[in-house]
Amino acid sequence: MRAISWKVLLAYTLGCLVLDAVSHPQTVLPLALTSWTPPPGLSLAFLLLYGLRYIPWLVLITFLIGLPINGLASDWFTALAAATILTLCHGALAVWLKQGLGIDPHFRSLRDLSWFLVAAVIAAWIGSGVHVFSEYLHGSPESASWLADLVNYWVSDLIRLLVVAPLVLVHANDHWRAWRPTREMFVQAAAIAIALWVIFGLKYTDQFKFFYLLFLPLIWISMRHDIHGATAALAGTHLGLNGILEWLELHAITVVEFQMLMLGLSLTGLFLGMTVTARRAAEERLHQREADLNQALRLAAAGEMAQALAHELNQPLSALANYAQASRMMLADLERNGPLLADTLNKIADESTRAGQVIHRLREFFRGGMMHMETCSVAELVEESVAPLRKRAERYGIALNIDLPGNLPAISIDRVQIATVLLNLVGNAIDALRNNTAAERTIDIEAEYTAADTVRICVGDSGPGIAPEIRERLFQPFATSKPEGMGLGLAISRTLVEAHGGTLDLLGNQPTRFCFTLPREQPSDERTRHRHV
Repeated sequence: MRAISWKVLLAYTLGCLVLDAVSHPQTVLPLALTSWTPPPGLSLAFLLLYGLRYIPWLVLITFLIGLPINGLASDWFTALAAATILTLCHGALAVWLKQGLGIDPHFRSLRDLSWFLVAAVIAAWIGSGVHVFSEYLHGSPESASWLADLVNYWVSDLIRLLVVAPLVLVHANDHWRAWRPTREMFVQAAAIAIALWVIFGLKYTDQFKFFYLLFLPLIWISMRHDIHGATAALAGTHLGLNGILEWLELHAITVVEFQMLMLGLSLTGLFLGMTVTARRAAEERLHQREADLNQALRLAAAGEMAQALAHELNQPLSALANYAQASRMMLADLERNGPLLADTLNKIADESTRAGQVIHRLREFFRGGMMHMETCSVAELVEESVAPLRKRAERYGIALNIDLPGNLPAISIDRVQIATVLLNLVGNAIDALRNNTAAERTIDIEAEYTAADTVRICVGDSGPGIAPEIRERLFQPFATSKPEGMGLGLAISRTLVEAHGGTLDLLGNQPTRFCFTLPREQPSDERTRHRHV
């Protein structure tokens, strides 16, 4: 549980009061039934994010919110008790969800959403029960339909919990400074507005039969923007729907019927968005495991190379030692042993050459062995390589900027190996920025065609830079500043780049900038070939 500033508390208070004031209660039913009352959803989200220490504050706000609707009751203690019961129940549910079930309040899995839905159903029943029976205790409605009133208010309360609380929880950690609306978002908002216009604006349409049209933009947005887009789309749809219902001044019974439809829409949108989120998280974990497997294979190859070096170099090194010792003894009688000494020195040279050939052969094996070469454009390579990391960057509010000129030549590479290099460099940049508190959190990917007939690709970030104690051995195996890192990524990346005839270097530290070069496609290159190194 974390402390928050008075500004957050003030914003919460004003938000509850303003949002509640602009929602007009439907008074046709015996109860003051509202189609849009955000405070219960805000309260549950607030308690999940910040803990129970703010319950007294939330009780006071809940009590004050009831005054514009019911007025200052003569029995103010009953209203205060109702507010206390509601807030304590929300607090108990928050504790049950976080500590009892261990869910992530930001909804990282279908399990988190499912258990939140159970809690929302319980909270809605408690809220409707407190509201209905407190009204009956005052003798306001003289009706035998208390059960229908209870169900109607439960639907209203459940919708505001399902729309408001997930919206706040999912977007609580978003970095709004880095957020920029796209053209697609405007088109999607227009699609929701058009669906509402078709449902309520056309003269000869049945409003209830055409309500299904709202599912179409919701499905589109959820598939494109996962749970983040689904919660925003539901909030926009609910606001638009309630505005139309107030403008048309429909009977409260009709409002309840639309709320039933909105409940189905909310459940569909939340679970569809969460399913897309879970699928993308699984894909990201799969890509990460593939990268980890690639590093593990390279590490195994490094171990095999070390063993092979020890085995293959043992004989030439032993021979070199013996020949050197014999040469030292021959120097005692140089005149008689001159020819033999010359022959021994020739053998030393031969064994040195042999040792160099062993190292060269094993080094070439470690540098790739067999590479599947193919021709591709730089833009295609960068886009395919960066795609698995885009969602991870968005989660931390990091902007990925790609600047590729149009005059870049095609390159002949092993696409999988060079994609591994880009994944490693961009992944390191994300790790450097995710805990950075700077206002600007960007990763820049650039490319240029150099005078040396090569393509240079650079990955830069606005992070804190490389620590001085590790900068000198940055590309050495097991050199890392990350507690969970193995320190092999950059070493392997440089090996892969060098196997293609290029170089990988650190060309800037603040901002950090890694650049590697690749030779352009030669006219004699085949479209696809296997190369043995």
